[in-house]
Amino acid sequence: MWAGYDCYLTACRDILGLELVSHAGYAHWEQAAIHGGFRVMHEEFFLVSDFPETLKVDDQNRPHCETGPSHRWRDGWSLYHWHGVQIPSEWVEDKSSLSARTALTWENIEQRRCALEIVGWHNVLRELNAKVVDEHPDPLCGALVEVQLPDLDRKSRFIHAQCGTKREFAIGVPPDVKTVVEAQAWLTGLPVENFQFPTVRT
Repeated sequence: MWAGYDCYLTACRDILGLELVSHAGYAHWEQAAIHGGFRVMHEEFFLVSDFPETLKVDDQNRPHCETGPSHRWRDGWSLYHWHGVQIPSEWVEDKSSLSARTALTWENIEQRRCALEIVGWHNVLRELNAKVVDEHPDPLCGALVEVQLPDLDRKSRFIHAQCGTKREFAIGVPPDVKTVVEAQAWLTGLPVENFQFPTVRT
């Protein structure tokens, strides 16, 4: 599970030909890295776990699974991760147990970010009764909404819209944005005067 640094050490020895006295003592650690997963070192004992039977990662090789455990061992013990951050199992196994209010007030900031992604910002805005600042008649263009989030001393603004598949999404925009057009232009990185809504959606 922690083989990255071991690969570096063995490459220095096997590829570059670097021979160190410490390599002899390193042999046991190297074998543990090759044949086992998580391990605990103590001067009186040594614990090595087997590799998990299930190990799922995202496109950046971080532990991640949206439908179950990211790690699962043969005895049933599991770990749950969301893009590299360990999260409570119920956030994945029982998504209905995770409300927007719980996500917004979760103490651990990194886990809070994950919870908000799982719940979906569009659901968060709905639960907090976000105020509509500006709205386009086409739901694909969206609405600019404002909401007071916990732990912030000022209100936050989001563009709340649909994608081509009719799924909702919400993306934060600067607090000085006043219209849907300004928000969409900011998202695309274009000056407002150069922005036009696309005529064809893919």
